[in-house]
Amino acid sequence: MEAVNEMISEKELKLLMNFIKDDLMEAKESTNTEVKDNKIKRVLEHIQQYLED
Repeated sequence: MEAVNEMISEKELKLLMNFIKDDLMEAKESTNTEVKDNKIKRVLEHIQQYLED
């Protein structure tokens, strides 16, 4: 993060963590390896996008 005033609030962080948790739970429950890998890839892409913003 570039500046203190650009920091996210605790509420926003919790929302982000809930999205990540839900996506990872879906991946964990999937029995199809390809579907599981795609879900994990999507989570990683979202995290990377968030880090770049």
